Amino acid sequence: MTKGQKNAACTLALYALVVVMLRFSSVEEWDTALLIALVVTPLALWMGWLRRRMNEQAAEWGRRRFRPWPEERRR
Repeated sequence: MTKGQKNAACTLALYALVVVMLRFSSVEEWDTALLIALVVTPLALWMGWLRRRMNEQAAEWGRRRFRPWPEERRR
């Protein structure tokens, strides 16, 4: 399975999960749940991407830090 196919499958699975959760956790009808999931799914994917990117940048910033942390300077 290529990376694009894997991403598409994960996106579809997330969409289906959101639709089912919205349909059975509240009094939403199927059409309303489908429409809300169209908004929620890209938002959830973007939030996951943003979290991953921030963690990568934080790790990179930690590697580039040239001064020791204050706790390490006291030793």
